[in-house]
Amino acid sequence: MKTTTRAEQTDDVAYRAWIGHTTTCAACRAGVACPTAVRLGRAWREARR
Repeated sequence: MKTTTRAEQTDDVAYRAWIGHTTTCAACRAGVACPTAVRLGRAWREARR
């Protein structure tokens, strides 16, 4: 049984927030630069470190 670390959980939460936003945001779906998606993407990359 694999246990997940706190960092892995944080990484997963950040990724899900980013993906959730990009699937519901009209600007993201249209391919327009969205500042919220940029911020969420940076948070996800930071959590992966």
